[in-house]
Amino acid sequence: MSKFKDMPDEFLRRNYVPNVYQPSIYTIDYQKLKDAGIRFLSFDIDDTIAGLEDFNPPKAAKTLFEDLKNMGFEIMLLSNALDNRVANFAKKLGIEGKYIARAEKPLTSYFSKVQEICGLEKSQMAHIGNSIMDDVAGGNAFGVTTCLVRRAGVLTGLSQKFLVIHQSEGKKLREELKKRGIWRKHHKYVDGDQYYQLGEIPGYVTREQADAYAAAMQSHESAYIESLKDLIK
Repeated sequence: MSKFKDMPDEFLRRNYVPNVYQPSIYTIDYQKLKDAGIRFLSFDIDDTIAGLEDFNPPKAAKTLFEDLKNMGFEIMLLSNALDNRVANFAKKLGIEGKYIARAEKPLTSYFSKVQEICGLEKSQMAHIGNSIMDDVAGGNAFGVTTCLVRRAGVLTGLSQKFLVIHQSEGKKLREELKKRGIWRKHHKYVDGDQYYQLGEIPGYVTREQADAYAAAMQSHESAYIESLKDLIK
């Protein structure tokens, strides 16, 4: 039996619903994040920037990081991966030394460490990752803006077996969220776009759910919160 079945709707929303949901790190509207006062971005690596079996970040990620720095963002890697892997990605992405490895997400201790390093308020920070169980849960618990992206890369062999085991709880969580109409993973066979940017509400959220949905986003700019109901058709 899933442990999520006994959790109240409000608890699930506050802990597991991301503030942004996009196909990849390249489709996030970073200008919206900046307009909301966010100045610091932490990125997960595995299946977020690159596949679990990739040894180096793609060229597109290097370009993105340069663009983000030009926009005025500070950037750091926050990953559960081992030191050597994270250090290599940081160097290749042009942010050498700016990383935390073995972060133990969803625990919040290293999110706190990130805040100490950047010296900003939580409302000025956002975390980008591909895992509801690790990235979204950890970021939401700490109180930063969370951006969820679809898994990057293709897995084979042992890595695929590892992922199946690791994501078993995540699948149960997504099923429970979908069953209650709280959140759902984008599916190509479902009509309508289930992705959303900061300040937007996905189309499947009903007017009756709008208040509860907005309440789950209380850590963000009031201008975005006040506009949420207007987005419900």
